[in-house]
Amino acid sequence: MKKSIKILNAVVLSFFLAGCFSTKAASKNPALDSSSHYTGPKAKVTVSDFELKTSGIYTPVSLSLKEYFITILNETRRFEIVSPQEADLIISVEVVEFIPESSGGKSGSGGGGSSARSFMGGLLGEVLNKANMQLRLRLIDKLSSNIISSRDIQSQAVENSGKKEAYTPHDKIFKTGLSEYADTPMGKVIHDCLQDAGRFTVQNIPQNYYKN
Repeated sequence: MKKSIKILNAVVLSFFLAGCFSTKAASKNPALDSSSHYTGPKAKVTVSDFELKTSGIYTPVSLSLKEYFITILNETRRFEIVSPQEADLIISVEVVEFIPESSGGKSGSGGGGSSARSFMGGLLGEVLNKANMQLRLRLIDKLSSNIISSRDIQSQAVENSGKKEAYTPHDKIFKTGLSEYADTPMGKVIHDCLQDAGRFTVQNIPQNYYKN
C-alpha cells in the first residue's frame, strides 16, 4: 500500500513539474526578454511622424519626440527601424495633450485653481506647477492595416516651487532638441511617457513579427 502511494505521488509530481515547465516555455517571448544584451530576431517597424492633436507643441518639438522614441526602441535591440515601404509594422503616435506648465493655487482657501490643486497646495504650503502629456499609440500591421494593439499613455509631474529637483536623466536629446525641457517637470513627463511607449511596444508586438 505504501509503495502504491509513493508511486502515485511520484506520478502526480511529475505531471506538476511538466506543467510548470510547459507553461514557462510557452510564455517565453524574445520581445519580453529584459536583457540589455538581446541578440535575437528583430521586428521591422517604421515610426510615423508624431501627429499633433493639441495646441502648445510645435513641429520641431514633435520631431525631437519622435527621435527620442526611436532612440528608445533602438536601445532595446529588438527593432529594425526602416522606411514605410520595408516595414511589417507601423507605429503611429498622436500627441493628444502637451502641457509644459499648469499652475495651481497657493495654499489656503484663497488659492484658486481646482479643488484638488488647492487641497494639495494647502498640504504643501507652496504654489504647484504641473506638467502633463498624453500620447495615443497604435501598432498597425502594414499589410492588412489592422490595429494590433493601442493604448493611451499619460504622465504627469508636479513641481513644488520651493524645492528644486533634477527631473530628467542625462539623455542627449535633452541637450539638443528638447533642451528647453531639461530638468523641468515636463522633461520628466516626456521621459516617462516615451519610456512607457517603448515598453508597451516591446510587450505588445506578436512574436511572429520577430524575424532573423
